[in-house]
Amino acid sequence: MRMSSELHVDTLIKHMVKQLNIHAFRACFETDSSTDGKVPSRAAFCRAFEHTLKRLACTCGGEAIPQRSHDRDCPYNRLMGRDRAPNFVLHYPGPSGWRNGRLTVDFAFAGESVQLLPFVVFALDGMELVPNGSETSKLSLLEVLAIPDGNRIYDGKDRRLEMKLVGPLPVLHPEFDGKVSSITIKFVSPINLAYSGTSSVIPEFSTLFGCLWRRMVELLPEDLTVRNIRDVLGTREAMERVRLVKMKLKWRKTPPSGHDGSGKNGGIVGYAVYTGSLEPFMPLLRMGEWIGIDDGSWMNTGRICVEVHGN
Repeated sequence: MRMSSELHVDTLIKHMVKQLNIHAFRACFETDSSTDGKVPSRAAFCRAFEHTLKRLACTCGGEAIPQRSHDRDCPYNRLMGRDRAPNFVLHYPGPSGWRNGRLTVDFAFAGESVQLLPFVVFALDGMELVPNGSETSKLSLLEVLAIPDGNRIYDGKDRRLEMKLVGPLPVLHPEFDGKVSSITIKFVSPINLAYSGTSSVIPEFSTLFGCLWRRMVELLPEDLTVRNIRDVLGTREAMERVRLVKMKLKWRKTPPSGHDGSGKNGGIVGYAVYTGSLEPFMPLLRMGEWIGIDDGSWMNTGRICVEVHGN
């Protein structure tokens, strides 16, 4: 049954975010003592992970023929397919995630894609990093933890995965911010604001909200979505109460990002500060930290981080 657009915007956002069914995890690696604190680059890590996942998860033979498209239901295609909105994201922090000889890498699933968790965990555990120049890092997967409770779902020593401990990110988790009057949104990786339907590169709040909403709608079944969010009661008024007051941005070139091939070759990185009545939007902004906000690939171009300044 399609939801009514008569719901007020804050009620609708909470309801829609709940339907996303986000499962989030943290993989903890130990670095080899010979690396002297060096960790793999993002490109090296992602190449190794994708190569191993293809070997483990492809069920259609597409891994042996680069020119061949994968079957729609192939587990590898469901996670990495470039012809659909990505429902698996990988947050690789590089050196900033390395502490005391350990590297942490976060990843998340939307909807029913969490069923493919074993493929991802065993790919992280079995991937081999190929040295490239000075990149000689070796990683060993120690454990995988569920977010936000920290339960260990995988032990790298006995290679045991506890699926019974896996649960979705609570819908109330984003609401811990309480009353919010000012936030900084960091655009960690290039953001394609054209995803909102505008050609602007200025992240006005309405443009950012449009990107987030479209991204969420793509991850939900059609009968659970309200696509014309601007027509929902209170949306325009709520967005008008949020202002962009400061920004520091630059344009970074990237490969084409659209899962349909239409994405721009680049996006903005940097930060923007917003003030106003932000509480109705916080659940969606917090979920945006996990699912990204544009049509980027599984490597999550379009990643944001939200910092709250005042409660």
